Amino acid sequence: AWSGGTASQILGMSLDVLRDMLRLDFIYARLKDPHGQAPIEMARVAQSDPQATEIAALLKRCLGNDPATWPARTQRRVAGDDISIVTFQLGVQGEVGVVTAGSRRTDFPAQTERLLLSVAANQAMVGLQDARRLSEQQRVADELDRRVAQRTAELAAANDELKREIAERRLVEERLRTEEGHAKRNETLLAEAQRLSSTGSFSWRVTSDDVTYSEHTYRIYGFD
Repeated sequence: AWSGGTASQILGMSLDVLRDMLRLDFIYARLKDPHGQAPIEMARVAQSDPQATEIAALLKRCLGNDPATWPARTQRRVAGDDISIVTFQLGVQGEVGVVTAGSRRTDFPAQTERLLLSVAANQAMVGLQDARRLSEQQRVADELDRRVAQRTAELAAANDELKREIAERRLVEERLRTEEGHAKRNETLLAEAQRLSSTGSFSWRVTSDDVTYSEHTYRIYGFD
């Protein structure tokens, strides 16, 4: 079984092993992305490593645009050669992807080769599903870490704002106490000055027509 790597690594190793073991002229794989992103495509040939898109285009011209409908076994003439082609759908009705192999040998695939391809495709699919599961777990863990970090930052900002408000409130309270102390001191000084000078004072609040007399004013008029 293939495991312990990313989906691309597992797929690449699978194609290399199958190409060399079965002496294939080409092998192509296409994996669907479960989150709707672009699929993973890889290809191996006997002589070189062409672009997977080139092999995919060739197969689509020969077998149709939808890999899920490619026949399990067929023979096509490609570049002047008769190529025997077998296709294995990964998952039920190919929901995971497809693996397609081709050889110029007329007896391809022999029973043993077909069995090896089937087993390898199934084992690769298990490895790919494990890789995707681990990738999804990592994605969820990263998203959780991101949300925790964001929430922590929000709480820290809220805490800083609360500290700032508390500090401002304390400053206001201290200022009010200071002003209250000054007001009381001024009242005391005013009362002493009126006593020494035998004068009084009063205040008139126009809006409510309230008149307030100082304590010494009452004394002057004999209302002790």
